Amino acid sequence: MINTVKITTWFGELANPAQETAYEATTRRQSLDGAYLCVVGTSLTSLGFIPLDLLTLEGGRLAFFLADRGLIAILLAVTLALLAKAATAQRVVSLTHMHQLAFFSLNALVFAHPVLDRHGGIFFPLIAMTLFTYMPGPFRRVAPLCAYAPAVSLIFWVALRPQPETPADLAVIGAMTMVAYVIGGTARIQFSRMRRKRFLSLEAERRTNQELQAALAAARDATQAKTDFLAVMSHEIRTPMNGILGMARLMLDHPRPLEDQQRLEMVHHSAEALLGILDDILDITKVEAGRIEFESVPFNLTRTVASVVALMESRARDKSLIFGTRISDSLPTWLSGDPARLRQVLLNLVGNAIKFTEAGGVTLHVGPVTADSGRAMVEFSVIDTGIGLDEEQKSRLFQSFTQADSSVSRRFGGTGLGLAISKRLVEAQGGGIGVDSTPGRGSRFWFHLPCVEAEPPAAPVSSHPRLAAIPRLSILLAEDNPVNQAVALGFLAQGDHRVSVANDGAEAVVMATTGNFDLILMDMQMPKIDGLEATRRIRALPPPVGAIPIIALTANAMREDLDRCTAAGMNAHVPKPVEVEQLFAAIAQVIGVMQPLAADVDAPAEEKNTALNLGPNLDELVGYIGHDGVVEVIKVFLSQGTAACGALRQAKGNLALIKELAHNIKGMAGSVGCISLAEFASSIEDAAGRACHDEAHWLIENLDPVWDAARTTLSSRFGLRQDEAV
Repeated sequence: MINTVKITTWFGELANPAQETAYEATTRRQSLDGAYLCVVGTSLTSLGFIPLDLLTLEGGRLAFFLADRGLIAILLAVTLALLAKAATAQRVVSLTHMHQLAFFSLNALVFAHPVLDRHGGIFFPLIAMTLFTYMPGPFRRVAPLCAYAPAVSLIFWVALRPQPETPADLAVIGAMTMVAYVIGGTARIQFSRMRRKRFLSLEAERRTNQELQAALAAARDATQAKTDFLAVMSHEIRTPMNGILGMARLMLDHPRPLEDQQRLEMVHHSAEALLGILDDILDITKVEAGRIEFESVPFNLTRTVASVVALMESRARDKSLIFGTRISDSLPTWLSGDPARLRQVLLNLVGNAIKFTEAGGVTLHVGPVTADSGRAMVEFSVIDTGIGLDEEQKSRLFQSFTQADSSVSRRFGGTGLGLAISKRLVEAQGGGIGVDSTPGRGSRFWFHLPCVEAEPPAAPVSSHPRLAAIPRLSILLAEDNPVNQAVALGFLAQGDHRVSVANDGAEAVVMATTGNFDLILMDMQMPKIDGLEATRRIRALPPPVGAIPIIALTANAMREDLDRCTAAGMNAHVPKPVEVEQLFAAIAQVIGVMQPLAADVDAPAEEKNTALNLGPNLDELVGYIGHDGVVEVIKVFLSQGTAACGALRQAKGNLALIKELAHNIKGMAGSVGCISLAEFASSIEDAAGRACHDEAHWLIENLDPVWDAARTTLSSRFGLRQDEAV
């Protein structure tokens, strides 16, 4: 409660001049309303006597009364006009007081009206009471005016009346006026204090709200700063950690004394554990900052679950655990959602189950369930025979940096971020997550996700249409990969086209300005500058160079890639591995009438992903460029692929390099028809792009058999010697 005695004067005003000024500024509207009431009310009261003047007065006295009231009317009009333009409360107060002083001076001359008789004295106390109630301004300025108004009126009342008041009447009128003056002044002081008390309360509330808003903004900024800091530090620490992991792995590949070998393995395992923690921290900061985006694409539920099993069964096998899965037959094969995030949650839950289970097994069960809201859901359950949890421990799960208790952390390790990340990923997709557990008897972690059945992607067409007939062209091929260069040159040779090759984006821009080309085939990912930037630079050139049709050739065939190509100024898009019919159809389209990207932009995302793994088979390639041409392509592929696979094995910790190398292997393998190798490389590229270190690491470790099979098959098929296949 505010102590008004200490902060207000005897007259009800704020003792602090600055606060009083602020109060007056915020109450301008109230002051203006009071001013209008005083000015209009007093003036109209006087002007209302004009009919009585006409009925009761005559001659010179009537003329005097009407002239006086005319001045009052003019004074009213002028004051109202000035009040309408008054910008401050002080201006309003000054104008009102000046009007009232002039009005009561003029009105006193006609106050002794014949119709009032002796009962007109009742107006004097009313004048004092009314002015104190509605007159704007500080008390010390209002009080003298409130005394002047009845006093001057009383003086002229006594002096101008034809029949003077008796002393008794004057005493009663004076006493009543004094009482009204005191009551009006006291009431004004109390009302002033009440208004200012409310003003101070509102000001205090407003300042509190401002402070709270500032504190909230500071807290948000601090949270964002923490998020940004953790993200930056995670990335920065990952770089040297990748070096430690890579060097430790290289040293482990060479025979060493047993003690040194054990120490190196300890270093390697510790570095892997730390890298996993950094990945978890990066994920949680992304979730907290709201930067996680979810896909909605068709995916095969069985294949997604199988990919989790493939990654985790070796861990279960190392602990002699039974690891099994059960998928309900009532579920559709194809669902719509985000398979990458689903796989991430399953890997977290299955990984935890294996970690906390010493004997028995782990089962992953997938089946339909109906949520409380009535929506159809898919329930994923991970059931283990591990240590179990009591009620207190369960209440602390799904929180960042939290495990069941400190002994669990010491015994099994980890940060406790996996479950927190899983919870937020599931809930962000409209699902729910929970756990059922009994100490010593195992646990059942489950989560629900909305079940939306999807149509499977359309199967690729096996029959090939006739190649589009196009005239002989001068074509610039911007491609840095030798295998892809050879394949494209072989295809284009069938049309007797003149083809020049640029090995990077910068070279393509230079050649485009001097080569007088009819068409440019542009790879998206190239050194120096990429295909998108090269296209933008070419489009910035004056015609005819700036108007050359450009077709994108890339293994990135997702919708966002199409949008990026269109934005850069490309005219069509052909995914890798290139199908000759699609390439020639795109060329025929763009050399006729330049138009946006091909009409397949609305095809399902999964279908486009599938297209990444489909390419011309070797028989078709032989038909286009001949047996000897294919042999030369295969030799280049084996040489480049061997180098790329070797570099990939040594770059396990560098996700950016892994993604680039896997992308190159994928493109080369698809071009020569090695579908399995292309699919495997695509999986590595995808895992690296999602920063899933463990998944990428596991895939790289299992790359050799796939590469060896591809190399052996190609060498046997085309009669290459061993030294030619290396």
